[in-house]
Parts: sequence; structure tokens; C-alpha cells
Amino acid sequence: MKQSHNLRDQMIPQGQDLVVTLLILAAGTVIGNIFWQFAFTKANIISVYVLGTLLTSLFTKSYFCGVLSSVASVLLFNFFFTEPRLTLHAYEKGYPFTIAIMLIVSIITVTLAIQNIRNIEEKERAALRAKNEQLRADLLRAISHDLRTPLTSISGNASNLLANDARLDGEARHQIFLDIYDDSIWLINLVENLLSITRIEDGRMNLRLSTELVAEVVEEALRHTNRQSSRHTIRVDLPDELLLARMDARLIVQVLINLVDNAVKYTQDGSVITVSACRREGFAAISVTDDGPGIAPDLQPHVFEMFYTGEHKVADSRRSLGLGLALCKAIVDAHGGTITLTDNPPHGCNFTFTVPLGEVTLHE
Repeated sequence: MKQSHNLRDQMIPQGQDLVVTLLILAAGTVIGNIFWQFAFTKANIISVYVLGTLLTSLFTKSYFCGVLSSVASVLLFNFFFTEPRLTLHAYEKGYPFTIAIMLIVSIITVTLAIQNIRNIEEKERAALRAKNEQLRADLLRAISHDLRTPLTSISGNASNLLANDARLDGEARHQIFLDIYDDSIWLINLVENLLSITRIEDGRMNLRLSTELVAEVVEEALRHTNRQSSRHTIRVDLPDELLLARMDARLIVQVLINLVDNAVKYTQDGSVITVSACRREGFAAISVTDDGPGIAPDLQPHVFEMFYTGEHKVADSRRSLGLGLALCKAIVDAHGGTITLTDNPPHGCNFTFTVPLGEVTLHE
């Protein structure tokens, strides 16, 4: 059924394809008349029409248009450029043979060109299918890997509480609760990232834009960052002036959470992470900077790719789905801003993203 549908699409031309075919035939006839006026040989005029059939096959999707161009080219050549002109008769004995050869050459040219184009399109579709299958496989593998460890930890800690609750002192019990809480929060963030990526890919992300204070958005994000950030020093460097930006606050908070958690994950304990903001050519530029080991120059162009995790080996490397930075880029792009990664001399990373500045309208 699908093959018959494709065959029908190949045979039935669309209006746009017919218009393109007619324009190419008209252009070929005009050029042929110019050649005729300058006493060019008829072989040159035939070449123009053959070239026209080739262009038709390249710029239209219907085999019908290619055949139409071939037949019409023969008829137009016979009508305008054989004696007697402006008729479909031909006096010279060799003309029928010449016209037949021209028709055969045109049809063969069209057939080969269309076949080549379809082979290229099929290869592109196959490459796209392979890429989608690879992405799906990467997603399933990454989710399976990243979910198994925290779920096992939660299950193990819960089992420990059930079996040894009476023998555990308060400090041990408190630590188990914290471990369960950390793993559950990470799972919630993972699900949020997955849902957001899905909405963006499906075009269902509707931005709820409003004018927000950047300082308040940063403060809200830092309240939700990973509890392990307590092992690092997080500084906030914001301008004294009120910095307003036009954004979907919920999504920008998610961007900041991902960037700060990323810095926490890939830097050693005791590192300094700085969140700063400033005005920049009509945008609010918000940066998350760390003094960790940094990212190699050859890896930096890939950090915003989905599922990319680089070659970092850290204590928490189990959590490496590689969605966070890809999601950040998608959200910032949806706001009309940009996100970049630069080095933080002498070592470390500087992630900076921009969102449009906002203004407060006072109603008197």
C-alpha cells in the first residue's frame, strides 16, 4: 500500500512542479531563439533543450514532469527551429532521426538524473533512520544505566531501615534518610529533564514569558541545587542595579540548576562556583563559573549535544545521562538567547547564557 502511494506521488505532478517545468521550457526556447538569431548550429540548440530536461529532473519531484519536458522539448525544437518553421513538419530527411535521438537522449538523461536523486534521498532517509535508532538506543541505555544505581541505592537503604531500624543509631538513620533523599531528588530532576526535552522535540514547549528579577531567579535556583553543593563554595556576584529579564522563570531556573549541578558534579570538593550576571547589548548575561579541571578544547564543541558526557571520571560519574546541557541550550534558544562555554583561566569552565532584557510597565 505504501509503495503504491509512493508510485502515485512520483507519477502525479504537483502544480509547482508543472510551473517549474513550463518556465524551464520557456527559458530554453528563448535561449534557442537567441542562438538562432546569432546563427548558432542546431546542435547547440538541442543541447539547450537537453540541459532543460536535466534541470527539470533536478528541480521537480515527478517523473511525469521529466518525460513531459523531454517530449515538449522535441516538439518545441521541431516547431521553432526546423524547416518549415512554426509547423510540426520537417522537410529534411535526417530530421526525424535527429528528433528521435534527441527524445531518447532526453528521456535517458531524465531517468538517470531522477534515479540518482532518489538514491541520494533514500541514503539520507536511511542515515536519518539509523541516527534516530542510535539516539533511541543511547537513550534507553543511558536511562537504564542511570536509573539502576539510584534505585538500587534507595531500595537498599529502605531494606536496611526495615531490617535494622532498632539497631541503628540516630546519626546512621539520618545519613540513610539523606542518601534516599539525594537519590530521589536526582531522579525527579532526571524526569523533569526528560519531559522538557520531549516537549521541545515535539514543539509543545509554550513559554510563559514575564519580566523577572534576575536576582530572584538565581536565588530560587540555588535553593534547589544538589545537596552535594555544600561541599563546594557557591558565590553570587550580581550587579547593584535591578536587572530585569524577559523569561519563563520556571525554565530558566531549570537551566541554572543544571549548570550549577554540572559544576558540582565535575569539580573536586572545595571548588568555588560563582553565579554572576550583567547587562550585555540588550540581553541579561548570566554566568556559572567554576575553578575545576576544565574541559579539553577538542571536547568543548560537543558539550551541548544530547547524551554527550565527555571523558570525565568523577566520583558521581554514574549520573551521566548527558541531557542537562542539551536541555539548557534548547531552553535558551527558545528564549532567543545564546549559551556558550569558555575557559576560566587559569583552569575551570565558564558557562554563559543570555536572555532578553525586560522592562516594568507602570500603569498610572
